[in-house]
Amino acid sequence: MSCLPGISPNAGLAAALMVLVASAAHAAETDYCRAISEADADKLKGRAAVVTDIDGVLGRYILYDYGPTNGFFLDKAIAYPREDAALMLNIYHRRGYAIVYMAGRPRQMTVNGKSMCDASLDWLTENGFPTEPGDTVLLLRDGDRSVVDADDPGQAMAEWMGSNGTDLFISFVDDVKSQFNVTPAYGYVDSSVISDAFIEIGVKPKNIFTIGNKGVTRLGYRGTTPIVGEDANDGFADHVKSFVIPEVSSVR
Repeated sequence: MSCLPGISPNAGLAAALMVLVASAAHAAETDYCRAISEADADKLKGRAAVVTDIDGVLGRYILYDYGPTNGFFLDKAIAYPREDAALMLNIYHRRGYAIVYMAGRPRQMTVNGKSMCDASLDWLTENGFPTEPGDTVLLLRDGDRSVVDADDPGQAMAEWMGSNGTDLFISFVDDVKSQFNVTPAYGYVDSSVISDAFIEIGVKPKNIFTIGNKGVTRLGYRGTTPIVGEDANDGFADHVKSFVIPEVSSVR
């Protein structure tokens, strides 16, 4: 085993462990939108999880064009929840799954005088989504300055996510998996970019559900399961009736 000159193998191991601990602390500080207590951490450990993007998945776009409508949320903290999105996640929650919310929204931005974390958590809570500590986590990260400083942050974020979204979402879930041994069992996305991330982190393609949006390059992308409705902004009502209620088993 090699080590730095003048440092014993044991010291090198200790230094490496310190780096790992520091990295984990940095990830938690950077990604988690609220502190996770020891009791909450114990509840999360070893859980099967539903992993979901927020923008375009739980919250629907006012128009089909991602940039302006997502930018409207960034500026005004307004988005419309998709039909039965909250019901769906509450069913998963009651059946014992941890809920992992993720978004590419720049964490350091403020919305209506609130931090992006607070605005996002408030939106989830006000629209009936499960947000109980110990059962749910919200992951955001400070955004690239090219997005934060853009005249149209929504469009800038869409472009940035197209190039970087897969790696961002992989790193989000890898942190949760490493800290809490969470097992991603189901995923909800509206983008082939994020579908790639979910497949990479171990979600079976058949358990990745793509809600209608032009960001999904084609139905059934890489074996994922499309949720098809009357138009690109359909909701989850049929999916809840035909799949979630009869097919998703309890893991409690």
